Amino acid sequence: MSETAEQPHRTLGRVTIPAVPDGADVHRSWKRVLTGLDDKATGDAAVLGPEVGHGAVVETVAGALLLVVDQHITGWSQAYYGGKSYPLMDAAVSLHLVQDEGTLQQLWARHFKTAKGAFGAAGLGQIRKHLAAHPPAEDLPLTVVDPGPGRPNFRPGPCRWCAAVLQEGQGVLVGRGEAAQVEHRRECPATPAEPGAYCARCGKSAAPGSARVVVVREGVGRREIQHTGRCEDHPSYEEYEQRQAEQRAEEDARRAAERAAEEKRAKQRAAAAEKRRLAREAEDKAAKEAAEATRARVESLAIVEETSRTELCDKGLNRYGERLRLVEITAVLSDGFPATWWEVTAYGGHLEDDDDRGGRFFLLADARDEYRRYEYQPEPYRPRRRPRVGAVPCPADGAKHCDNCGTTSAPGGWVNASLGLSCDSADCYDAMADARGAHARQYHRA
Repeated sequence: MSETAEQPHRTLGRVTIPAVPDGADVHRSWKRVLTGLDDKATGDAAVLGPEVGHGAVVETVAGALLLVVDQHITGWSQAYYGGKSYPLMDAAVSLHLVQDEGTLQQLWARHFKTAKGAFGAAGLGQIRKHLAAHPPAEDLPLTVVDPGPGRPNFRPGPCRWCAAVLQEGQGVLVGRGEAAQVEHRRECPATPAEPGAYCARCGKSAAPGSARVVVVREGVGRREIQHTGRCEDHPSYEEYEQRQAEQRAEEDARRAAERAAEEKRAKQRAAAAEKRRLAREAEDKAAKEAAEATRARVESLAIVEETSRTELCDKGLNRYGERLRLVEITAVLSDGFPATWWEVTAYGGHLEDDDDRGGRFFLLADARDEYRRYEYQPEPYRPRRRPRVGAVPCPADGAKHCDNCGTTSAPGGWVNASLGLSCDSADCYDAMADARGAHARQYHRA
């Protein structure tokens, strides 16, 4: 490689490496960004430069040369003395120049019938001629932005960077032949970094969850701690702790203020409830005093005129017709002033003279309590008894009679049971559902 006294300034460009065309062998085809030729080596070993994957997106200087070699299997040959068969390959070789806008300009292309012949005098001569016209940079910058599909891995093995075992079909192959190695497609898996560890890029301590341990693909590979994303977007561990302490203090202050406000509201509610209780007690006391005064007037004075009698409630007490009612009475007493009271009275049915239910009340609440104390008493349930069959002879005139109880009376009408004639008693009908009636068994045995 020729050296120049001064390397011209070259801009970086992002370029997409051509993919493997249909029919070409993806594992035997390869691409390199050229840095020179080794005059002591022969064949494709004389080509120097980093290999890039099929379809990868890389960032390199404009003016760099890209060598593309696409090989096809044309047949198979048998080695001497029973050795393994091996494929016969051709090679489509092309040389491209990286432009400023990130495109590729094809400088030379040729199809060789054999892959070995592609790097004979003719092929290497073309590469040497274009390297002289476009000398590579002394320190060629090359960054893989996207590895692309690359060459699929067809055998399990450890990643050459992180040593994690990749199964068949996982990751991509790098290198060719026996020296081929496997690696993760884009980057090796990262693990969360411990809080307080220092970032290798900015030297700042990492807050929890802001950094990870990554595998740097340089040389033999190494692990280092890096912030996720941009370092300036993350606070240091000390800043994080300070912010957490400030947030805890603000949260404690907020909760203390909420507790104080809730305690104040609770005191206000308790004070309001106490005020309402005292007001109710005062009202109840005044009402009771007024009721006692009315009681004393009614008991000591004569009733001159009953001005109104209003029935407030009325309800039944039992099935015998006894009832209870609540009546409001307003009357004028002998002192010329009106008085109001309430009476709860039981009436109807068969009441005894000493019935003590109800009475006269001078507070409506007391009258309502007395009225509510008595509820309707239904008749207790008495299950129907099955009729007993006695010595009931059959009527001589052949009148209808029940085959279960022998009765000749059926106010509800006669019923044809499945095994005889039944009266309107459900018990008799059920008795003859599965057998003959008792009367028929006793008097009609035939």
